[in-house]
Amino acid sequence: MQNQAKPTAAELLISWQLIWTRLLNGKPGELKQALNSHAKLFPAGNQAEARIRAERTVAQYQNEPAQVRNIINRTKHTLRSA
Repeated sequence: MQNQAKPTAAELLISWQLIWTRLLNGKPGELKQALNSHAKLFPAGNQAEARIRAERTVAQYQNEPAQVRNIINRTKHTLRSA
């Protein structure tokens, strides 16, 4: 069943952490699964847009592993604080 509520901040942070980790692992299949999982957090009408935005964001950082590591560290810190 599709989620009809908006995701919480914690759910989004965990989802993005998974996406960034999968990006660093360099396995396209795992990254695709993480992007699909992220999109499913959103209501059915917004899933396509959420996936496209996530793909664009990932594409911007895919050649900058140091920047991705910084994002992961900030996400971990934020999750611990929440």
